[in-house]
Amino acid sequence: MAENIEEIRNYILKNFPDWVKSQQETVFAWGIEDLKLWLEDTAEEKFELSVASEKGYIAHYELKKFIIENFDRHADRAQLAHATRLEIPKILYAIGVLHLNTNSGFLFDKFVNGLCQVITLGWKDHAELLARLGLQELMKYDIQRGKYHGGALGHGTTSQGFPYMIMDVMKDWLKADKTSTMTAWRDDLYESYAGGYGGWAELVAHWREPNPVKFYDILHRAADYHVAQSHDMEYVGHKNDPDYDEIHYEIESDKYWLYPVILFTFLRLREWEGLQNPATLQHDLFQKGIFRHLPAVPDWPQDAFYDEVDAKFRAMFPDTTPSVADLPRLRQEQGS
Repeated sequence: MAENIEEIRNYILKNFPDWVKSQQETVFAWGIEDLKLWLEDTAEEKFELSVASEKGYIAHYELKKFIIENFDRHADRAQLAHATRLEIPKILYAIGVLHLNTNSGFLFDKFVNGLCQVITLGWKDHAELLARLGLQELMKYDIQRGKYHGGALGHGTTSQGFPYMIMDVMKDWLKADKTSTMTAWRDDLYESYAGGYGGWAELVAHWREPNPVKFYDILHRAADYHVAQSHDMEYVGHKNDPDYDEIHYEIESDKYWLYPVILFTFLRLREWEGLQNPATLQHDLFQKGIFRHLPAVPDWPQDAFYDEVDAKFRAMFPDTTPSVADLPRLRQEQGS
């Protein structure tokens, strides 16, 4: 779809307003209302198995709404914080009910994008929890019903390279030496990922580069790649055609085309490590995107409704739903 930032901007201005408007009724009628029924104990039986999906869809809607409402103006960080908060429970809830339903996990790439959102906003404890849980779930391996099941991340099934790239960095950041990001599904991706990914592999190898000018050269190349990869998945031929193929791009989710959380993740990690970041981010992806620099850390958004949802879920599955209280145990298990 996009060859440059202007094309991305035009796409978002054209498509996001109508999408947000069309989905608003669905989000409130089927998402929030369903959660209310669940809180009242009047929802369908075992609705708790889909609570993570409901909150995930609401988070998707809220982020796209944030992007179009904050286009070309000072971004409302409180609104972004609210959308990001809704991303956090997805893996927590998936792990919570995994003993009831081995298919309760969700897509690896969506988890990693959510993790990058949390890191971008600077919520360090939540970021560490999600990262450690991601490493934990990648290492789970089982076969049931003739299919691979690997905990809440489905054993890392993905057609994209960035989820593994980010988890390599998480392992490095956390010094989680007792974990591994190698899975059966990674083999087909590794060669192309290790070969460059337009600056992304450089970021993995050199994200602790002490010279901010040298680091920015790498980040700039990675930003070029981000723009070039901001496409929806494309289809070649027809499904009954032997030449039929699906062409995957790294940034298929359009809500991240002007909000490059993967790149902001590296800037935040450097900040946490006490490394100097580039003084300015001159690439058009930042200058014409949602943020021209790493955003300041927002307060945790208060929301009584979602507090109640979280409290009920944890009360139902107290022994299986992770929280930041599990960080000491995870650190010990993973090495740090």
